Amino acid sequence: MSIQRTIALPAWMMVLMLLAGCASDRHRDIPADARLVTEGDKTLSYSFEQPGTVYVFDRNTDKMVYSGKVDRGQMIRIDPDKDRIMLDDKVVRDESMKRNDTRRIFFEPDPSRRTVIVEEHRETR
Repeated sequence: MSIQRTIALPAWMMVLMLLAGCASDRHRDIPADARLVTEGDKTLSYSFEQPGTVYVFDRNTDKMVYSGKVDRGQMIRIDPDKDRIMLDDKVVRDESMKRNDTRRIFFEPDPSRRTVIVEEHRETR
């Protein structure tokens, strides 16, 4: 093996590793305590069990596609075939979407509206 190949092979491997690392798991504006609730490259939907903030992130383009407040019982639906995102029956985003991009839905519960259940156990004789 020539010296050129010995140097070029590790250099190309480094470039490939850097390019693979460019697709991030979440957008920088998504809080660390927001959890991933679903992801995919087709139609996605998710129903919220508590109020909070939803974040929709396109992993391929590394862009925030949508973010907004949601209430308990609401449902978000991402439909790339119709180029829209809906919250219940309301269109919240109506722009061109790439069909095969992986989109991720993150959810951050509203800390001021969390329900805390306290149980008290007493020992009886």
